[in-house]
Amino acid sequence: MRKLIHLFIFSLLAVGVAAQSDVQYTHFTFNKLSYNPGYTGAKGAFDALALYRNQWSGIDGAPRTIHVNAHTPFAGKRSGLGIGITSDEIGKVNTNSVTMSYAYRIRLGDGNTLGLGLSGRLEQLRFKWSDSKPLDPDDPEIPQGDETAFGTNFGSGAYFLGKRYYFGVSVPLLLKNSLYQDRSGKQDNRRTAYVMGGFNATLSRNVELVPSLLVSVNPAAPVDVDLNANLILMKVFWVGATYRLGDSFDALAGMEFGNGLRLGLGLDLTQSELNKVTNGSWEIMLGYTFKCKSCEVSHLRFF
Repeated sequence: MRKLIHLFIFSLLAVGVAAQSDVQYTHFTFNKLSYNPGYTGAKGAFDALALYRNQWSGIDGAPRTIHVNAHTPFAGKRSGLGIGITSDEIGKVNTNSVTMSYAYRIRLGDGNTLGLGLSGRLEQLRFKWSDSKPLDPDDPEIPQGDETAFGTNFGSGAYFLGKRYYFGVSVPLLLKNSLYQDRSGKQDNRRTAYVMGGFNATLSRNVELVPSLLVSVNPAAPVDVDLNANLILMKVFWVGATYRLGDSFDALAGMEFGNGLRLGLGLDLTQSELNKVTNGSWEIMLGYTFKCKSCEVSHLRFF
């Protein structure tokens, strides 16, 4: 355990506050595994999630993302193991990745736990030159076939879970990936650090308020801040809103079925200059959590 803690601290501090910019999700409160490997196994039961995101609808070549993940505790819930698969397409560029994550969960007493997580990723980047329509198809500077490249990366994160609140810090992609470089071979600084947090407040017998925050920091880009608040009604329905700083106002709604299935929809109303050419973005989420009588998390569905 001591070696794992030392490895986690070293990997997190080795890059300071730098990390890689990744896909945006309106349902980030339900999709913490994509941001923080320390979350792996935090629900105390097997949990699976599928997301489809259509960003900036109406713009040719705008991002389209499919993401699925699953994670589960094991070894007496002292550890968690997870997997995530993502396919992201922007214009002629398609990125596919498979991420494995592991977390060691430390019980701190009074129902609190700390998850220290590590992740490894295999990534494929494909540029589909065959789909392009150049003005001069005989231009020797334009490649004639598709280009495909592979890369690996790893990340780390810490996730603290209390009875009614959570807090996490993570660097899901620590390395300057060779996939992201220009023709001169210079690698972009695409690494991003994430800070997340939230809590659950009971407003009445059938109404709960769950505010959440996600901050992403990249030295090569402005700081991104997502402020979210969901109202949980009768532990079955939720409605909420998110403000993404300088980008969009988002609306969310969903339902938790009695068998552990949940369905959610998110709509983004773009506030930037892009609102002149797009109707916004939309996202649909489907999730499932196995029932568990001995789960340690009092708010299994939302944390």
